[in-house]
Amino acid sequence: MLKTKTDRPASFPWTFVGLTYAISWTVWITGWFALGKPEQPTQGGAIFAFILVGSFGPGLAAAILTMRGGRDEFLAWARAFVNLRCGWRAYAAALLPFPLAALLLTVLLGYEPLTDAAGGQPAWTFYATIFPAAILNGIVTAATGAGPIGEEGGWRGYLLPRLLESGGEVRASLIIGVIWALWHLPPMAMFSEWRGGIPFWTYLPLYVVFATALSFLFTRVWLIGRGSLVPIIWLHGIVNAIGSMAFNTRTWASPWSQEAAALFFAAAGLLAAASLAKRPSTKG
Repeated sequence: MLKTKTDRPASFPWTFVGLTYAISWTVWITGWFALGKPEQPTQGGAIFAFILVGSFGPGLAAAILTMRGGRDEFLAWARAFVNLRCGWRAYAAALLPFPLAALLLTVLLGYEPLTDAAGGQPAWTFYATIFPAAILNGIVTAATGAGPIGEEGGWRGYLLPRLLESGGEVRASLIIGVIWALWHLPPMAMFSEWRGGIPFWTYLPLYVVFATALSFLFTRVWLIGRGSLVPIIWLHGIVNAIGSMAFNTRTWASPWSQEAAALFFAAAGLLAAASLAKRPSTKG
């Protein structure tokens, strides 16, 4: 059984949070100024390279701190990246609930595929293929994107187990959600394309909401997988793949605004997390 609490309350891992922000923000902000303050993250490969490198901040901070804690602590942290034997339930929890929740909300909220996006397919065919395809796309995104690999060694590989030592699942998920969201502040502020053209002060609270919603889902999958990062990294890849097209005006026609779309994305995360919630025991 995965141990999540100890008799001695653990101190809050401020060092990890500060080091993570320092690494990532320094890389992102330095690159942005050095390249003449580009307006979009896709404006040339150089700025994208800085974004990619900065995204490894959480994992790098975790590696530094676990190495400082000794060889055994570092190896225990590193093994989570290759722990494939975490049970079929962990993989099912990572691969199925979120795409299915996003698909369900897409249909219920009246999103219709645009003709160009569907490529002439009937709407039902488009619905039935685009979200399951995100499961496979998640492999590519996880393998090539800094987000899944660079981040998860920090958020779920280091921060989550330490927060669970001193509090419950809800508290840990809320804290990580806020830290995770605010970590994105530099690219959020620098690139309007990154926030879908939504004004910064409108987008910021929306982003905190859906990052926190996803945090509950990630915590559930981490617990089911007994601390393995393999399903977590794959889940992160799936979230990134779905995030590029779910409730997106470039893919779907609907009466809903982009601001509402951010909340729908959060709702999909919470719905997926709720489907994985631990059921209370019925034994007397």
